[in-house]
Amino acid sequence: MHDHSDIRVEVRAVNNRFLKVQLRTPDGLTSLEPQIENVVRQSLKRGSLQMSVFVSYVATASDFRLQEVAIESYHRQCRGLAERLGISADVSIGQLLVLPGVMQEKDRGLSESNEELVTTVLATVRDALECLNRMRHSEGAAMADELLRQLRILQELIRTIELRLPLVAEEYRERLRNKLQQALAAIGADVQPSDLIREVQLFVERADIREEIVRLRSHNQQFESLLQEPESQGRKLDFLVQEMYRETNTIGSKAADAEITQRVVDAKAVIEQMRELIQNAE
Repeated sequence: MHDHSDIRVEVRAVNNRFLKVQLRTPDGLTSLEPQIENVVRQSLKRGSLQMSVFVSYVATASDFRLQEVAIESYHRQCRGLAERLGISADVSIGQLLVLPGVMQEKDRGLSESNEELVTTVLATVRDALECLNRMRHSEGAAMADELLRQLRILQELIRTIELRLPLVAEEYRERLRNKLQQALAAIGADVQPSDLIREVQLFVERADIREEIVRLRSHNQQFESLLQEPESQGRKLDFLVQEMYRETNTIGSKAADAEITQRVVDAKAVIEQMRELIQNAE
């Protein structure tokens, strides 16, 4: 671009539920910030974004001019003051060059009125955002693969819990029968099958987790479907993960079985890992 050696845009982005944009532009281009933010909002939906725009130039000999009138005036005043005070007037050119107004730098027209500059800055911003989106899409694909892997682990844990269910009631019946026999043996009484059946039925009703398993499987299916969507579904995935955790927690509180409880602990750990990943999704 004419008169500009480099226009550079740096972008840093972290996850956020909403889109927050922080811009830093050179002096003379601050009025361009609304246009830049509009370009950002066309490219991104959410995230906390920090964007810095830098403009640098190739300096030439004609860009800098010594103000001879100012230098001569400074020197004349220094000599006149020295004569009046009766002191040495030994002033070097180096001492004069650091005084205000001695050097004038060319005005490079860094402003919104420079149409070529504005066009190039906005184009560079778009390029930077396209690069950011490519990186985010790549990260999103890797994240989806990891979420799917964790979902498979969760589904296997659910299957293990479901296979365990028929054994829980039978094991409870045996434990209850043994305890009752030991208690009634002292008085010479026997355990009646009808009493066992009634108690086991009450236990099964209290510990019935089939409904929670059905809902949990439904949430898993919805979750997997959302992972296949072309657009990011971060909020819906986050909601499903919360529901999955709630159903799993209910299973743990209802199922009076040590093995199922352990599988619930494992499932909750997997769901928590999924939740952490989803926090970085749109």
